[in-house]
Amino acid sequence: MVALLLSTLLVLGLIQIFSTSRASYQMAQGLARAQESSRFAIDALQRDARMSGHFGCVSDQAHFYAGNGMFGELFLSNRNNYNSMPAANEPLRFDYSIRGYEATGTAPTDTLNLSTDPVKGTAGDWSPALTTQFFAALKPTPIRGSDIVVLRSLSPESAEVTGFVTGDPATIQVNSAQWDVLTKTSADPGLFGIADCRSVVMFQATKVENVGGAKLVTVEKKGLNQIAFDGSDTFAKGQARLYRAESLVYYVGFKQPEKPRPQDNELVLYRARFTALPGAGSLSLDADTGISEEVVEGVENMQLLYGQDTVTDPAQSPTGVIDSVRTAATLLPDSSSSGGWQRVGEMQVGLLIRSTDPASAQKRTVVQRSLGTQLTLPDDQRYRTVYETNIALRNRLYGN
Repeated sequence: MVALLLSTLLVLGLIQIFSTSRASYQMAQGLARAQESSRFAIDALQRDARMSGHFGCVSDQAHFYAGNGMFGELFLSNRNNYNSMPAANEPLRFDYSIRGYEATGTAPTDTLNLSTDPVKGTAGDWSPALTTQFFAALKPTPIRGSDIVVLRSLSPESAEVTGFVTGDPATIQVNSAQWDVLTKTSADPGLFGIADCRSVVMFQATKVENVGGAKLVTVEKKGLNQIAFDGSDTFAKGQARLYRAESLVYYVGFKQPEKPRPQDNELVLYRARFTALPGAGSLSLDADTGISEEVVEGVENMQLLYGQDTVTDPAQSPTGVIDSVRTAATLLPDSSSSGGWQRVGEMQVGLLIRSTDPASAQKRTVVQRSLGTQLTLPDDQRYRTVYETNIALRNRLYGN
């Protein structure tokens, strides 16, 4: 009996040691995964956000200054009216190099209750509201309570334009030895921008072919193009270059494919890249899968704030001094104004990262905040922490 009792006590002690060691291991794993996820997520956001406003050798702000250049899109039916773009083509509104959407009830003074059952959002769950067509194009659907940001620019890679003939059709001759840099994200890109230090025009290629050892891009008034190149489109020889036109959306959604129960789904930071094949009549996401690109899993919530220049009137030159930080819903002069978004030079990011598996973590008793928004966290034993960073939009800063 004594031997049995001692053996039982020994076994119980070993079980306790094993349980404690396992909990410690799970906590360390949860912490490591959260740190790793935050690093990937922030690196991706920083890289793309810093490119916002890049439109050739000068930024979009320089192109929009009165008398300091030109900015055009063939996606408009009226070249001087950006509202003349079809609603289905809103991702091509390049007059917004950056545009945010604030999740309802997530301002810095609000409290957001994060349950173990995240809910898919609807277009009206953000301010300003997303258009129905734009929201429906995002697959998987964004979850409620996380902010959304759209980043548009020309690609960092470009190819030399060796010849340009306006009209309908217009033709752009490109150095074929440099063409490969434009296929970095797609083997057959269709959305481009041609730019020099004076002007820039975004368009969809009707077809791309090899002619006489050079790449020849043909552009017609068809597909996504509502108008054609006209006589005002002239580009300096030796300066003009061809770029991919990039339209990216960052948001939080369920991991694909979805599991039967919503609470079983992992949350993921997604990057939607809108594209179109040459001559195609509609936009799409990834040509192979039709869904957004998974950046990193474990991102449970994203909060965003935006720093604006002292001068928010687009008719006046900016000062280069950012003196206010606002949500997407409270941007000046209006949250839907492209002029107001053109004066955004900084973005603040708050990411709530959780471990992908239970980590024996106790529910936090200290109030958890993300850029001022108070977060009420679920008690599901997952390790959670908030990571924040400031991103200077280098192509939106005055003088660049």
